[in-house]
Formats: sequence, structure tokens, C-alpha cells
Amino acid sequence: MIKTVVITGGPGTGKTSVIKLIAKKYPIAPESARLILERNKIFRGKDAAQARGINFQEAIWDLELKHYKNALSLNHRKFAFFDRGYFDGFAYLHLSNIKEPIERVFQGNQIKYDYVFILDPLPEKFYENDGKRSESYMESLKIHKLIIKAYAKFGYKVIRVPFDSVKNRAKFILRNIKVN
Repeated sequence: MIKTVVITGGPGTGKTSVIKLIAKKYPIAPESARLILERNKIFRGKDAAQARGINFQEAIWDLELKHYKNALSLNHRKFAFFDRGYFDGFAYLHLSNIKEPIERVFQGNQIKYDYVFILDPLPEKFYENDGKRSESYMESLKIHKLIIKAYAKFGYKVIRVPFDSVKNRAKFILRNIKVN
């Protein structure tokens, strides 16, 4: 049976760099929010903060669910990695003071990730915005804490990935999934 591994954290924590390194050996489900911002005509041309809201989050959840189901069908693989996971969405709803849709809470209870790694934030001097990430460093820290709370609410014990080089963070993750 395939093991599902989420790599998450607040904006700018280095997820993409770590995931690119892991993707050289393992299948990766890309970050749904970025895909939607690039491909969905309703949200194209916006950054994550501009698109934020229930409609954007619903589109993300639909794609996250598709990624999860696709990963479960990879019987010939030992691990499947996710750039963010289904439960990140609840953190972003809380940030926007939007109530959690009960059907999405129920749907979330059907998803069972085997591992959830949360990358510790980078020091502020390394924090950068890009074309899709526009949050300030302080807002990214707030989102980071909300993501941890969201996973805890659904019963996950997150594994913190300390600040280090990209290579060492990837090694930390791979070492922890093989040992446990």
C-alpha cells in the first residue's frame, strides 16, 4: 500500500525547493492553488491573496481530492508526496474569517495522510514574494500557525522540519518516512 506524505508550511517556507529535490525520485502532487491560479480562467492573473475566498478554496479542495485519489492508485510506488494537502484550506478559511463548510469537513475526515511534514519558517532575510505569493512575512507566520492547527484538528501529529539547507531538509523527510 502506498504511503502518502504531505509537505506543507506557511508561504515562503521553502516547500517548493524541497519538493523539487524529492521529485527527482518520487511522484509529487503539485500545489493545487498554484495550478488553479495558472489554469482556471476565473482566477488567472491573480495572486493567492487576491483570489482568496470560498470559491477559490472549493476549487483547491476539488483538486486536492483528485490528487489524493490519484496517489492511492499508484500501487507500484512506495510513497506519494503532496505539495500542501487538503487541510491547508481550513487554515486559509480561518485567515479570511470564513466558516468551514460542513461537507468539506466530512470529506476531510475521509482523507488519511500517512505523514505530514511542516517546514519551519525561513528567517525573514530569506523570505521572498513571487508572482503568486504576496503575503508579508508576518502574515506568512500567521498562516503557518493556522496550518499547524488545522492538521491538529483533524488528528494529525505533524513532523516539524527544521530550517536547514534544501538538501538537508529533504534528507530529514526521507529519513523519517523510512524509519517510522
